[in-house]
Formats: sequence, structure tokens, C-alpha cells
Amino acid sequence: MLMSACAGLVSAPRYTDAPQAEVVRELAARRWADRKRLLRVANSYRGVPYLWGGTTRAGMDCSALARAIFRETYGIELPRTVRQMYALGQSIQSDKALRAGDLVFFRDTFSGPGVSHVGVYLGDGVFAHASATLGGTLTPLSDAYFACRFAGGRRIRR
Repeated sequence: MLMSACAGLVSAPRYTDAPQAEVVRELAARRWADRKRLLRVANSYRGVPYLWGGTTRAGMDCSALARAIFRETYGIELPRTVRQMYALGQSIQSDKALRAGDLVFFRDTFSGPGVSHVGVYLGDGVFAHASATLGGTLTPLSDAYFACRFAGGRRIRR
């Protein structure tokens, strides 16, 4: 009896590619996101407190901030750590060759060899990152602290 009652039901798909589906429009917008969207998302993280290992707006570290910006802007899920991110995409060695949306990496003499800090390049010489003292912030690449620690960028295919 129960089977006959359910026989006429057809489950609806969880996602649909119907043009009116909001999720589809949102994912398409992320795939082709422009600099305007990148700036809007990055600015929404300004002032988020720094928390080493944190991954929410209550507190996050630099890699979590880069992941969040990429997820919300482009719909791309990045790995969790700075070193894992540094292994992705195309290497960009010169800060002059950077484009908005590239990941930028820095070496910190206090944390040993290799990269230890990541941000998202926004264009016009500015990048978004999580600062231990300021939290989510925008900083010029020419900033004295960061200019001498620049390790390169990575361009992630979108």
C-alpha cells in the first residue's frame, strides 16, 4: 500500500540548469567574475579579525581569507594552507605581471624557509590579506614590509 502511494512521486533534482534557477545564475556569475566583483568581495572582508587557524568571519588567517575571497568571487575552492596554494597554477615572478585575481605570496623570515603568507591581488598595486594586527585589510605591494618579502604570484585558471 505504501509503495503504491509513492509510485506517482518523482523526486526533484537538487540543482537544475534551468535559466531561472538562482544557484545556476550565481555560479555562472562567479565563473566569469570581473574585477568589480573581486573588489566587492575583498572589501566585505575588511576588518574581519585575524585568528591563526580561523576560517570564519569571526576570525580567520591569511589562507582562509584567500580561500573565502576565491570561493565567493570565482566559485573556486582552494587548498587550506599557504604552501599548498603556492603549488597551484601558473607562476608569476614579477609583481609587474600580476593581474587582478592572482594569488600573491610572501616569505617571512620568522617562520623559516618557503612562503608563509598569501593574499589576493586586486590590481592597481594593492592586495587583500589577513594581517595579524589589522585583520582583513588592503595593502599596497609597495609597502616596505611586503615589498622585500614578495615571493611571487600564482595565476589560477578560472
